Amino acid sequence: MKPSFIPFVFTFSLLIFFWGCENPNSYTFEPKLVINGELTAGQTIDSVFITWSADITERYDTEAQRVHNADVEINGVKLREYSDARGVYYYPDRNFRVHSGEVYRIEVRAGSQEAFSETTVPPVFHFVAVGVADSDTVQYVPGSSWFSNEFFRFEWYGYTGSRIYRIISLADSATPENFIEDDRTEANVFKGDKENRKNPSIWWAAENFAPINWMFFNWTGWHSIIVSAMDENYYNYRNGLIVGEQSGQNFNSVVTNGYGLFCSSASDTLRIYLVE
Repeated sequence: MKPSFIPFVFTFSLLIFFWGCENPNSYTFEPKLVINGELTAGQTIDSVFITWSADITERYDTEAQRVHNADVEINGVKLREYSDARGVYYYPDRNFRVHSGEVYRIEVRAGSQEAFSETTVPPVFHFVAVGVADSDTVQYVPGSSWFSNEFFRFEWYGYTGSRIYRIISLADSATPENFIEDDRTEANVFKGDKENRKNPSIWWAAENFAPINWMFFNWTGWHSIIVSAMDENYYNYRNGLIVGEQSGQNFNSVVTNGYGLFCSSASDTLRIYLVE
């Protein structure tokens, strides 16, 4: 060991000792602003949620944590708060549309707190549908895993504007009458218990294709299948949240001086009608 390295190791060891002696229950909680919003290319700016973080030892009250009358701006234009939805903000010009390739900066101020974040909207995104056309009827065939036969697939080879893609299967109607009854062990393992199956079904891909099979559907009828190229904020958030080397840290770096996720996406959609 080099002599110059010894003081550093000694000092670091002392810090670890003192940290270990501290009472873990003695701390001062300071609420931080939490920003949750997604900008979608071609759409207006809507449903930006601003809340306060909560003490981990206290019960979280969703309504109480929402921030009323915050100063919320995107690229210098002030957002308005819905009169009937506390803490939810939108862009006042309803004719405005988010553009691919542009940078959007959100700044939020409330009380003595200020938080901000930036997103660069991914380039225009389109997929190629293989084995299906828009408005086709598709037969649902139960499977046994992620690797069961695909009904159709999406491909977007050559697109380099994202490192993660979100796939949403959104049923127009989700009622007991059109629910796909499947209580097989395989269905419970891969889809969860019947009462917990959701609409929409949401999955992710890191490749430039997505095979669509039984895993994406819990109801029959009309569906919008939406594939979204997500920005770097979303990639870092999920990477830190689940599989990153710095798990639990990257997702906290998306918003400066606060928490949450401010991200953007570019999407393409296919409509299909599913029958059993």
